Amino acid sequence: MSDTTDSDILSVVAWVRAEPGGEDTVREALAGFVAPTLKEEGCIGYQLHGVNDDPGLFYFVEYWRSEEDLERHIASPHIRDGGAAVRHLIREHGEMRMTRIA
Repeated sequence: MSDTTDSDILSVVAWVRAEPGGEDTVREALAGFVAPTLKEEGCIGYQLHGVNDDPGLFYFVEYWRSEEDLERHIASPHIRDGGAAVRHLIREHGEMRMTRIA
């Protein structure tokens, strides 16, 4: 990462809302993404957070070297297959891709 400056880093906030009753299963599946993702090329940071007063809402805070690295991550088997396994328990999901400006 020696050629990457803070302003070059892609920041991502991704969120997932579980269907009522599916919170524990979704939480477990999402937590399983963390360890393999942290080993991916281009991953600078990857954290899963649960919302304190909303047990069905989860946020990933991610930092990537590039859009290409993020796209490889999204296509990786652990994300593709893990997401498919709980898709029926996910009500909504989304993401924001950002670049630091200050």
